Amino acid sequence: MNIEKLINELAKNIGKTVLNKKEESNIQISLNSINSGDILHIILKRLITDGEYNKAENILFEAIDKNNSQEIYQVAINFYNLLLEKSDEELEKGNFSRKEVYQGLEDIKNIFQT
Repeated sequence: MNIEKLINELAKNIGKTVLNKKEESNIQISLNSINSGDILHIILKRLITDGEYNKAENILFEAIDKNNSQEIYQVAINFYNLLLEKSDEELEKGNFSRKEVYQGLEDIKNIFQT
């Protein structure tokens, strides 16, 4: 088995696990088309699924410090929108609050407006 085939299998397994893709899906993930924003989004989504909201937010702001781009801005907005879909109970279980979600959105707005 060559390295490219191994990488494609890894990408397929990541897609099935993280994105809940079914085996019969015809969508193929190409590692050439995955960028840092995609990887960040996958990591954040996984942490949200695990209820690790604070850890996810810390990783998000570390990424913003390294790359203050429009792509990261979209990842940040998507992150907070996913958190807004959580119930107050789910957020509290993950040591987070709706107030922190709104504060995070405000922080993102301030960071990317300057």
